[in-house]
Amino acid sequence: MYKGFGVTVTVTHPDHRAPKIAPLVVVARDERDAELIAAQAAGPSASAETLRELTDDEVLAYGLDLQDHGSAKVLPILNL
Repeated sequence: MYKGFGVTVTVTHPDHRAPKIAPLVVVARDERDAELIAAQAAGPSASAETLRELTDDEVLAYGLDLQDHGSAKVLPILNL
């Protein structure tokens, strides 16, 4: 079974517009795996940072399946 992580993804734009930042919850093996999954989902100009591992209650609240490695959900606001 995997773990749930709260991650922020930053997408930079080549035309120097302000970067866009989005919060995600990700199912992964560890923090580094969560960052790789999130950055890959956001595209080639993205970077990600893991904030922390989610609690069991948060995993349930976000409806994450800890058997589904690589699944991610974008959150409307960061509420970790």
